Amino acid sequence: MKKFWKVLFKILGKTLLVALIAFVATFALYMFNGENKLIYYVIRPFLNKHYDSQVRDRKI
Repeated sequence: MKKFWKVLFKILGKTLLVALIAFVATFALYMFNGENKLIYYVIRPFLNKHYDSQVRDRKI
């Protein structure tokens, strides 16, 4: 029975550590506005290049 509790607390400790690391990482991403910077510097240029290379059949 003692071994069961030891294994349970080891698993629980690792799970809490992973949860804490994930929380800190997502909090830092939020505080530094990382998701918007990713969209602006990575995704937007890719989409601009993609849409600018399309052939247009009408002019506005």
